[in-house]
Amino acid sequence: MAYIVEQKIKDRIYLYEVYSYWDKEKKQARQKRKYIGPKDTKKKNKTKLIKSDIVHKNYGNIFLLTQLVEQIGLKNICADSYPEHYKELLALAYYQIIENRPLYLFHYWLDETYLLGVKKMDSSAISKFCDEIGRSQHQRYVFLEQWISHLQPVNALYYDITSVSSFSTQVDFVEWGYNRDGESLPQLNIGVVFCNKRSLPIFYSLYPGSIVDVKTLTNCVKYLKALGLQDFMFVLDRGFFSTDNIKGMDGNENRQAVKFIQPLPLSLGKTKELIKTHRKFLRDIRSNFTFNNELLSHVGSALQLGDKTFPAHIYFNEKAELNQRQSLMKKLLEIDEKIIKNKTFDSQKEAIDFKEANIEKAYRYCFRYNRSSGKLVRDNAYVKARISKFGFFTLLTNNESLGRDEILTNYRNKDQVEKVFDLLKNEMDGDRMRAHNQFNVDARLFVNFLALIIESELIRRMRKAKLFKKYTVKELLAELRKIKHTKVNDEIIISEVSKQQRLIFESLEIDVEKMHRY
Repeated sequence: MAYIVEQKIKDRIYLYEVYSYWDKEKKQARQKRKYIGPKDTKKKNKTKLIKSDIVHKNYGNIFLLTQLVEQIGLKNICADSYPEHYKELLALAYYQIIENRPLYLFHYWLDETYLLGVKKMDSSAISKFCDEIGRSQHQRYVFLEQWISHLQPVNALYYDITSVSSFSTQVDFVEWGYNRDGESLPQLNIGVVFCNKRSLPIFYSLYPGSIVDVKTLTNCVKYLKALGLQDFMFVLDRGFFSTDNIKGMDGNENRQAVKFIQPLPLSLGKTKELIKTHRKFLRDIRSNFTFNNELLSHVGSALQLGDKTFPAHIYFNEKAELNQRQSLMKKLLEIDEKIIKNKTFDSQKEAIDFKEANIEKAYRYCFRYNRSSGKLVRDNAYVKARISKFGFFTLLTNNESLGRDEILTNYRNKDQVEKVFDLLKNEMDGDRMRAHNQFNVDARLFVNFLALIIESELIRRMRKAKLFKKYTVKELLAELRKIKHTKVNDEIIISEVSKQQRLIFESLEIDVEKMHRY
């Protein structure tokens, strides 16, 4: 496929004919250029084309994302929920996945990208668009209701919450609270529910920045039930544990129970008692079993909370215990040698101030002030107590039909939510909320949610095809971006698809031939 490019040299513009070919020796696509002549020559050149006759845009990466959106049913649901704006919403989601840049730069990207029927929006238009989308809460809940219905049955759900910092003072939910990134900024909290069966986000909600994780669970359950989700099981992390949450999920005569798997905090007195009671048996070979080629130990027990007793499953990983122990002791020896060696302090306060300024929070309590020597010394009693918890974890449930392996499988898969949050904050410009009002925040987070759905599906397929051995998500999209959509007068030309690109599409279950019909 050949096309014309312009190159400005001093005050004159020159035309070159560029065509692609396959280099068999280097096994990669290459390009050659042929000089045509100056654009402003008086002699008519039959090969010369004016700029408006040629439209040359990125296509392969967009084709992939649009195919994913159609295959998972997201396009139809967006079109039904937002009939006038779904093209722009999906285009903004593609932009977040591909570019990871602020939305005000969207119109520059759109100029270089082949997307049919998408309105061009500069920074001002983007802001107005987000205000309009943010005000349409009803449409957003229609979308969530249809998306939840589309993904059912869901089986296990993973729920977690993260904070996004913001400089805005005009957003309702932006408040001071525990910042998970350790930043001295106000924030808002975002809760995301992830569907295990389809490996896709199914629901999200906003919470005030001062709200702690444990208090968000009740309303999250209510939202899911109100949107039509009835039979599901929550898999949570330790931050959601509270007696009230457990009782609330277990239900009563007026409220249907929600199944759950809840890890118990190691600092909880009842957790310590369970580990102490079963420690000897868990270190015995009779308790051993293999899980995904990993040697573990297990014992079933029970835990009473209030007037109810729940099945408790206690696991022990000897390899994890050894790794955690070695990691801790190496770190403590490093602190001994590089930070506190030969240092003396005139008072306990001076020593504490030094610890807070120089020793990471996770290791501060491993050292105490010795009055007689005036030095910081290792607190061996504390270190031994900490080591005694290594390798153990306890999972509480109200689902008595689940066995040892099923409970562990569901719990281990929970890291999918953490990876989704990593996408939101690190891959899609989500670590700062650049919005001036609540409606803008609502719209931008909805766009991010759409992007999370699409990229989660791409990641699932890349894992299945083992493409991560060769590409990251960004590298794969960059490779496909080389496929161009060119319009010369009224002729549409799609650039050649290399063997490498064809293999990517086939691995991701995308029909390459549709590229010429899209």
